[in-house]
Amino acid sequence: MLLPANTSLYDLIMFPCPDPRTPAVACEISRICQNGITCQDITLKSANGKLIYGWFFELPGTRRVFLYSQGKGNNRYRKLHMVAKLLKCGGSVLVYDYQGWGRSQGRASVQGSCDDAVAAYDYLVQTAGRKSGEIIAYGESFGSGVTGQLVAKRKVAAVILMSGFASLKSVGRETYPLLRFYPDCTFPAQIMDNTAVFSKPHAPLLMIHGQKDHVISFANAKSLFEVAREPKEMLVLEQGRHVSFGNKGEWSCAIKNFIAKYKL
Repeated sequence: MLLPANTSLYDLIMFPCPDPRTPAVACEISRICQNGITCQDITLKSANGKLIYGWFFELPGTRRVFLYSQGKGNNRYRKLHMVAKLLKCGGSVLVYDYQGWGRSQGRASVQGSCDDAVAAYDYLVQTAGRKSGEIIAYGESFGSGVTGQLVAKRKVAAVILMSGFASLKSVGRETYPLLRFYPDCTFPAQIMDNTAVFSKPHAPLLMIHGQKDHVISFANAKSLFEVAREPKEMLVLEQGRHVSFGNKGEWSCAIKNFIAKYKL
């Protein structure tokens, strides 16, 4: 029977074609690595023993670091523009590929992606020497669910969710109407339920969402914001679509103000 609780089927629906491409990016990385910024290739071991790969861009003069969990449409080779934007917000950046993406080993799965984020966090603490109070967990789209599961297991200074969702189940029902006919009990237990995570005490939360997002509806994100406990902030981009930054620097201003307000 085709039930969402069949995790192999669930992962197949979620990840029909992970992006394995690894285009040449040396020139782009060189452009980013100016004024003392360095880039280190990192290799991490996930919970199932698979090796995942990433880059650690270190910004001189600060201990602050963004742990960037990306969406499921691309891999890190196509997210260097995002790395550059986060560096300009005043923090180092660790970006990594989930299992099955880029050069990372393994098969794409929801659980594997969540385990990969924990491995990336542990690298920052155990190898890069960062403290929990210096790590800002940044999750984009699918990565918002990964980030939610990360902060349920590890302490962080703050959380930023860009184009995030209340739960994978809720956004799945929006995307695949057939899933609306399945009762809650047929879904895998506790799969990326941000509502459950942020309705409990948590680090300062900033949500950024476009009102014209047709991938993850604004209503879905708003439902998460409404149940989340304080401290919380939300930047609403009236003309914003999925993963929008605004037309007047709203995204960067919101992050910088968030960092200043909570003394991150």
